[in-house]
Amino acid sequence: MKQLLPHEAATFLMLSRTRWLSVVILLIFMLSQTAIYAQGNIRITGKLTASGTSEALPGVNVVVKGTNLGTATNKDGTYQINVPAENSTLVFSSVGYLPQEVVVGKQSTINVTLEADSKTLQDVVVVGYGTQRKSQLTGAISSVSAKDIQTIPVTSADQALQGRAAGVDVIASSHAPGATATIRVRGVSSIRANNDPLFVVDGIPISGGLSDINPNIIESMEVLKDASATAIYGARGSSGVILITTKRGKDGRTQVTYDGYMGVSQIANKVEVLDAEGWVNYKATAFKTRQLDKLLDNIELKNYQAGKQVDWQNLNLRNGIQQSHNIGVLGGNQKTRFSVNANFLKQNGIVYNSDFTRGSLQINIDHQISNRFRIGTSTLLSYSSENLINQGQVLGQAMRIGPLGDVYNEDGTYRLFPTSEALLGNPRTDAENEKNQRFRTRLFSSLYAEAELWRGLKYRLNFGPDFSFENVGRFIGSYTNTLQGAPNRATNSKSDTKAYTLENLLTFSRTIKDIHAFDVTLLQSVQQQTLENNTLEATGIPSEKMLWHDLSSGQIRSFDTDQQQWSILSYMARVNYSLMGKYLITLTARRDGSSRFGQDRKFGFFPSAAVAWRIADEKFITDIRAISDLKLRASYGAVGNTALNPYQSMGSLTRRSYLFGSEAALGFEPNTLPNFDLGWETSHQANIGLDFGLFNNRIAGTLEYYQIKTTDLLLNRALPQNTGFGSILANIGSTKNTGFEFTLNTMNVQTQDGFKWTTSLNGAINKNQITDLYGNGKDDVGNSWFIGQPINVFYNLQFDGIWQANEVEQAKVYSRTPGQIKVKDLNNDGKITGDDRVIIGSAIPKWTGGITNTFNYKGFDLSIFVNTRQKFMVNSDVYALDNLEARYNIPRFVNYYTPENPSNDYPAPVTPGMNNPNIDLMRYRDASYVRVRNINLGYTFGTQLVKRIGLQSLRLYVSGQNLFTFTKFQGWDPESGGNLGSYPSTRLILFGLNASL
Repeated sequence: MKQLLPHEAATFLMLSRTRWLSVVILLIFMLSQTAIYAQGNIRITGKLTASGTSEALPGVNVVVKGTNLGTATNKDGTYQINVPAENSTLVFSSVGYLPQEVVVGKQSTINVTLEADSKTLQDVVVVGYGTQRKSQLTGAISSVSAKDIQTIPVTSADQALQGRAAGVDVIASSHAPGATATIRVRGVSSIRANNDPLFVVDGIPISGGLSDINPNIIESMEVLKDASATAIYGARGSSGVILITTKRGKDGRTQVTYDGYMGVSQIANKVEVLDAEGWVNYKATAFKTRQLDKLLDNIELKNYQAGKQVDWQNLNLRNGIQQSHNIGVLGGNQKTRFSVNANFLKQNGIVYNSDFTRGSLQINIDHQISNRFRIGTSTLLSYSSENLINQGQVLGQAMRIGPLGDVYNEDGTYRLFPTSEALLGNPRTDAENEKNQRFRTRLFSSLYAEAELWRGLKYRLNFGPDFSFENVGRFIGSYTNTLQGAPNRATNSKSDTKAYTLENLLTFSRTIKDIHAFDVTLLQSVQQQTLENNTLEATGIPSEKMLWHDLSSGQIRSFDTDQQQWSILSYMARVNYSLMGKYLITLTARRDGSSRFGQDRKFGFFPSAAVAWRIADEKFITDIRAISDLKLRASYGAVGNTALNPYQSMGSLTRRSYLFGSEAALGFEPNTLPNFDLGWETSHQANIGLDFGLFNNRIAGTLEYYQIKTTDLLLNRALPQNTGFGSILANIGSTKNTGFEFTLNTMNVQTQDGFKWTTSLNGAINKNQITDLYGNGKDDVGNSWFIGQPINVFYNLQFDGIWQANEVEQAKVYSRTPGQIKVKDLNNDGKITGDDRVIIGSAIPKWTGGITNTFNYKGFDLSIFVNTRQKFMVNSDVYALDNLEARYNIPRFVNYYTPENPSNDYPAPVTPGMNNPNIDLMRYRDASYVRVRNINLGYTFGTQLVKRIGLQSLRLYVSGQNLFTFTKFQGWDPESGGNLGSYPSTRLILFGLNASL
């Protein structure tokens, strides 16, 4: 053997000792493992599923309590593990679910159903361009979950927000099939520009409302309310931002779901008008005679003597049918996840020939190309058709026409004029002979590609094409009240909207020493939209069955084309910083350039800052067991409003005819002046918020106080007449909104036998004011704009009752007689003039709110949802119908004055053509209401029973919408105003089921 050198010998000896030591350690490890496996001789198998859906749960940790023995469920949710003894306890845990412990005992198979951890699921909130844990939020954000949306079967996503989010006022401006709602977030800031919030679907801003979106595909809706939350959208965030996140696929077994319902709707509040006797008495009071031949025409007299009368409203009303069917398929693996939803919705309205039909397909796909790259899409294809009615003619005429007319001619056709009244035609002829159809196709997509460039550094490309094509056809037959025998008229309008959004995003996240956490977002974005319209109108179509499909066969009456295009270029930066998870800062800055504004002010800069302090994590609070969460927030920032039509800063021309020598010619002249300094409306908003949780969050909620000051309003400023123009659009005036909001969620009762009662309550108070108009401190009386008052006010004389028989002399002072309206003489000058006008009310409610009570017991669930709008006024022509001139019918609730009935509510009727002074004051009414908007009762069948029929879950339910409304308002609906031309509100009872395979 070769002789080793001294240092080589030492090395050899050291290596030999190391090898022997390794062998010894290995033997000890093997012996210990043998001992363990010898002891763990009880083999347990089983399956983990999710409560409610029975979906298999992969990746669930299964651990023997008190040991290091453990495993995880595989992709089909099954597991196997060896435990030491029968008294061993298995602990099952997974992110998003409540942990569960089971003692082994004599069992060899242990199947476990995990309950979703609602606190964990709600912990992640969608914010602009990302997500955040709720505990780390610094802005004011309200969330509405898929569960909240599905509780009320709605046709449009915006309807699901009503009464659900504090500070979000949702108004159904119409109850017609397919109608969408008007949404106002924290009041109204702009006088002339649009006050609608910005809608963002899967990261892409959209326009044109939400009627194309199937509510069943929505996973959550977040309402961004303060400047810290909305400043990331800069130019379009002044009226709030609503983020809609659609459902995406998940790892695990493919799941097939069906959600469907069918129901019947009826008019919720029919405004009864005078019947035959009431009609005769009404006319007799006005004409001061009981001679029927002087009160009624020949047709009316004949029907009155025969005891015949017509309910014209019932002639046009019916029971509506509403149905929805949604099939969803979702699933995936670690590489690819998918979600596909197909929906069919059909609404037959309560008024004849009114309906809405929509079919939609939503496909969401996410694919992980590698550890660093992933791509995905969220694509919506929607098609809808809608039959509209001329509400003013069909519904308005039915309210006004007398009850003693003839519906049909002798040959059985509808009679055009039921009585000798030439201004009131048969409302049914308009319903039958006028067609108004709208067809709409929309393709909207959100495509993305994401790459991890470095640890914590990601680049994302978002591209969102949005195409919508609308075709509206209207045909007015000759035999209608509109044309009254004149040649028929047909119109066809087409509108194509093509838009896209392209965004480049860089995000960087890093945590240093578990204390400092940074999250940086950088954005470059461009958005463009092109709108093209063309309208063609013709008369004298040879066959009315052709409608508007061959306009060239008639005489072309007019045609028009139009194109509008706008674009926005944006840059944004946001930094979130967290110190020890307790002290939070968010800084945001966005710069937007809009083509709509003047060349000198196209760009605007919108910064914001927010801070938050998690008081609950401080040592002096953690010892207080009653407090489970406490966070104080404050923010301040600026956002803009670009919601005005394109080209308004450039001026415009108008066509004008003139004489060129002795010949007529056409030319153009200036119509409006350009304003190259026209810029953004800017809202500066301050917000203070407090998030709290008590008794392990059994009581949790949020308090918010805010103030919004909007400056540089887009208003028309008057010009001297010698300029040749009356006004120019400029940035003048300002408004202010101040408000308080609260949200409270409570777990009222939870018993061991499965009974649970929870309550969700929210409310908001908003004070809206105009603080400046034209820089001179003066009001604009003509437009009813007053400094220090809300934007939408009613300015008129003040109703003070009816002059009574014992007030003859006082009435003479004002040239009035008993039975006429009494007006308050506010300046006591002995006459009623414009100086006696006051602000008598506002269309903006002083406060809004909603409350939901949910009860669960074993398989049963019951939810009751109530919402309210308080202290607001409407201008409703139903209250001043016919001006009490005894020509047209009136509602039965009109308690008019007679000597025998000295009413103080309504004046005495007068004969047609006679003036009933100040009758317009009857139109202004308080429309405050409390509405039981939805009651939903359901039953979820047990898992064992459901599996026997091949399902994973099954729930049946019955739901009632708009069941009760408590209000003093007597029109069709206090929410929509209840005018003659408005579609009546409906009461809907439906039956539905939710099933999954």
